[in-house]
Amino acid sequence: MARSLTGIKALRVEKGIALDRTLDPNGTGIIGEEFTPLTTSLGDAAAKRTAANPAFAAVVAGYYERAGLRPGDVVAIGGSGSFPALVLASLCAARALDLRPVLIYSIGSSMYGANIPGFTFVDMLARLRADGVLPYSMAAVAPGGDHDTGRGVLFDEDGTTLVDEARRSGLPVVDGATLADRIRRRLQIYDAEAGGRPVRCFVNVGGATANYGNTDASLQVPNGLVLRVPTLPSSPSRGLLFEFAARRVPVVHLLYVKGLARENGLPYDPVPFPPLIYR
Repeated sequence: MARSLTGIKALRVEKGIALDRTLDPNGTGIIGEEFTPLTTSLGDAAAKRTAANPAFAAVVAGYYERAGLRPGDVVAIGGSGSFPALVLASLCAARALDLRPVLIYSIGSSMYGANIPGFTFVDMLARLRADGVLPYSMAAVAPGGDHDTGRGVLFDEDGTTLVDEARRSGLPVVDGATLADRIRRRLQIYDAEAGGRPVRCFVNVGGATANYGNTDASLQVPNGLVLRVPTLPSSPSRGLLFEFAARRVPVVHLLYVKGLARENGLPYDPVPFPPLIYR
C-alpha cells in the first residue's frame, strides 16, 4: 500500500493536480478536495487522512484471515469514491494473501475522497496496474449518488456528471431502472467474475447505497469483520452487504474510520504516519 500511494502521488503530480499540504500533510496524494463536480455529500478530512495510513492494509488482511480466507478465494469488493484509501487497502491485503478480488466501484464521493474529475480511483488503479504494483482491473463502475443514479451531486442539478465520469472509464457501467435492479446487476457481475467459484467474503467500503442499503438495518451493522448481521431486512434494496450476509458470507464493513483505527490500535489523523513494522 505504501508503494501504491507513491505511484498515486506521482500520477497526481503528472496530471498537474496541486497537492494541498494543509489537507494532506502526509503527502499521500490520495486526499481529494472539499467541493468538486463529483462531491455527493459531506465528509471529514481527518477520517480520509487516517484511512490513508498504509497500516490499514494490514488491518484488512487481518479481517480476511479471521474470516478464514485462503489463497485463491474470491473477495467481492463494493468500493465508494468516499474512501479510496480503504479500497486500496482492501486490494493490497488481497494481493498479500493471494486472494482474487472482484471490484465494482462507485464514482460518487463525499468531501475529500476521490472526487477530482479525471483522478478518481479508476485512474489510480489503472496507473498501479501499468506500474506493476497491483495486477487488478475493475469489473465494473457505477455512478453512485442518490440511489445509484448519479443524482444528488451537490453542484450538479442535471445529475449527469457522475454518469459521464463513469462512462469515461471505458469500463462496464452498472445500470438498472431501480436501486433493486442495480443491486441485482452487481450480484450477477460478482458471480460471473468469480468464474464458478463461491464468493468467500464481501467488503463494503463507504456508504454507497447499492452496497450499504437504504434501510435502518444498515445503521446497526458494526464496523470491521461481521460474521452475522444484527438484523437481516427483507427489502429488495437492502444492499449487497445484506445480500451476501443472507448467503452466510463474511462481511468486512469499512465506514467509521475513527472506530476502526481505535479498535486496531492505530492513531487517528497522525502526522507523520508511524513507521511500518515488517514481520
